[in-house]
Amino acid sequence: MIDSHCHLNFHSIKDDFENIILEIKKTNLTSLLTINTLPSEFTDHLNLIKNYKSIYISYGLHPQNVDNKITITKDEILNNILSPKVIGIGETGLDFYHSTDYKTNQYKVFENHIEASIESKLPLIIHQRSSEDEIINVLNNYQKNHKLSVVFHCFTGSKKLLNFCLDNLYYISLSGIVTFKNADKLREIIKFADKDYLLIETDSPFLAPMPMRGKSNKPSYVKYTAEFLSNFYNISFDKLVEITDNNFYKLFSKAKRYNEFQ
Repeated sequence: MIDSHCHLNFHSIKDDFENIILEIKKTNLTSLLTINTLPSEFTDHLNLIKNYKSIYISYGLHPQNVDNKITITKDEILNNILSPKVIGIGETGLDFYHSTDYKTNQYKVFENHIEASIESKLPLIIHQRSSEDEIINVLNNYQKNHKLSVVFHCFTGSKKLLNFCLDNLYYISLSGIVTFKNADKLREIIKFADKDYLLIETDSPFLAPMPMRGKSNKPSYVKYTAEFLSNFYNISFDKLVEITDNNFYKLFSKAKRYNEFQ
């Protein structure tokens, strides 16, 4: 079982890191991808996980962290993804939920991530909030000439966005949100997801799934989302894990596969 998107350098996890690792081993997770959201934090983030073969990292600038001073170029991204532990680019995307003050900069930073993904052949990890149409338009502009490798993390999109992903063979990753009592609309949409392009994640320390909702999320809690989805899709737990594990390594092909956490 794999947590395909977590934030191990956020304080609620980082400050309890040894126990977090113990729980990961007890839950039989075999791999994790921890997501970098600020380039200035990357070196410390990489040092945090350097002793664990099974933990990989991405490199990127989260759209909510973009302003007039904090931006990133394509070359800056390409120069910082040389470590064998860096297997993805992002998370990136567009987020206009709280503010559109830096909309132009968000677009430019997003495009720089896309271009770095194309050049490096590392997959793009996309964050979308109040920006479906805008993200679709940007990706459509690029995929006229390029085959993009994409996952929409923490998918909460519309049927339109799901169909866009299906049409372009993009992956979607489902988080604990799918277990929430008020997520009927999301569940109705993901009934039509292609399980061959499905990942699971925690987005920890956020979005703890039922029955842990309200607590600080942990990578080990991905098992609750996996259990829920195995019932939802009427397949065995082991089959759900097998499918999503295989999908992870198809998308993040730079990652080495381990049968147990190392």
